[in-house]
Amino acid sequence: MSIPLSISKSGMNAIQNQMDAVSNDIANINTAGYKSKNISFNELLLNDINDGAAYLSEDAQGSGITIGTKSGVTSTNFAQGSLVSDPNDYHLAIAGEGFFGVTGENGERYLTRDGAFHVNGDKSITNDNGDTLEIQTIMPTDQWPEGDVTIAENGEVTINSTNGSVLVGTIPLFQPAQLNEMVPVGENKYRYEGAFATGEGSIQQHYLEASNVDLASSITEMMLAQRSYSLNLKVAQGTDEMASVINQFKQ
Repeated sequence: MSIPLSISKSGMNAIQNQMDAVSNDIANINTAGYKSKNISFNELLLNDINDGAAYLSEDAQGSGITIGTKSGVTSTNFAQGSLVSDPNDYHLAIAGEGFFGVTGENGERYLTRDGAFHVNGDKSITNDNGDTLEIQTIMPTDQWPEGDVTIAENGEVTINSTNGSVLVGTIPLFQPAQLNEMVPVGENKYRYEGAFATGEGSIQQHYLEASNVDLASSITEMMLAQRSYSLNLKVAQGTDEMASVINQFKQ
């Protein structure tokens, strides 16, 4: 493949990856606790024919070297999203550092910033995906008395019933020591198998954390990506037209 075609092809692939990530961010603008993704671009220089390191040799052109760029989601932006008030007793937000622990149907623990929980008929507390909120219980949730629920900033859950206030458990927060080791698994959850640090976050009852996606910046980034894709496409079209003319001369 000619160098101009290689550059334009890799450029279009890289920009498509960027468009996918930006589109996903925009689609989740209203997803509670969603964190935007960071995309990076890298120069691409890959010798796909020679075994030796002939990247900068004089006969590099025409020797099968792929030149251009590549992109990918390199990290997640864990910046704090704004807190939005909500009347639900089990809708929770985290101010500062930390994540809620939830248990999936497979019994595995995941971390999330999405605090939109609710109580089911069996008294279990889950999110909309069916993941169970991790609580250090003093009494099982199915034995909690009826009454008004108060969740303190340190996670203590108190139920105010006709028999008085009862401390029934504590909702812990988990702070990974290495945020870059968290692996997104979908549904606004992360898998993490490393060590935990002491977090300084606090739980805010009757609030939800909004997505931290900056809509204006994302739309601007998408417009620039579309323009870049168009320019790379024109390079490919122009190279193809020149090759066609050259082939006509040869004939």
